[in-house]
Amino acid sequence: MASKRQFKCPHCFSALAIRSSREEHAILKTLWFQCSNVNCGFTCGGHIEITHTISPSAMPNPSIHLPTLKELMELKAANDEGDNDE
Repeated sequence: MASKRQFKCPHCFSALAIRSSREEHAILKTLWFQCSNVNCGFTCGGHIEITHTISPSAMPNPSIHLPTLKELMELKAANDEGDNDE
């Protein structure tokens, strides 16, 4: 099993605890964090988003359209070539 990933407080570098979350969409979740260091007291919000497909699902949801990693790399390469034309 993979280790549990934690977000760190950008101020004191203690662990941020997820206090609440809300699913905005099947591929987007909003999270609210609180620093575990009571002397710091930092709270914040953020998002976790699924951005692309690495391996396709055997049971695809027809309402979800995610580009593949290959498509993203091709798009980036095309954009990089366009930047060099200036």
